[in-house]
Amino acid sequence: MDSWLEASQWPAMVVTVLATWLVGSRSIARRRAGFWVFLVSNMLWIAWGWHGDAYALIVLQLALIAMNLRGMREARKAWRAAARRVFAEPGATGAARGEPLSLDQSGRHGMRGASAQPPASAGSDR
Repeated sequence: MDSWLEASQWPAMVVTVLATWLVGSRSIARRRAGFWVFLVSNMLWIAWGWHGDAYALIVLQLALIAMNLRGMREARKAWRAAARRVFAEPGATGAARGEPLSLDQSGRHGMRGASAQPPASAGSDR
């Protein structure tokens, strides 16, 4: 068991990088998955920190879990608000035409749907 815990830092690092990639996605489903993957990452780091008596790392991971849960709650509010906006205005934007929901609160309708091109500085989603 000790050797597994010593080596667990590598899977924890890979899971953390994967979670970061998912949370940075433009896809709502990937962002949601990223929150859960981050929680797995936090648990792996806590196990590794416990084994190595790295108590500051454990406290850090607990703080990150709290922030992750807050982020999940705030994102859920934004997703619900976007859904209410879309379905309150028949045919206005988004899901009424089968397009993905946007978290953009500005009320602009310029870049809707999967075919919209992000700014050049936005980078790749993959």
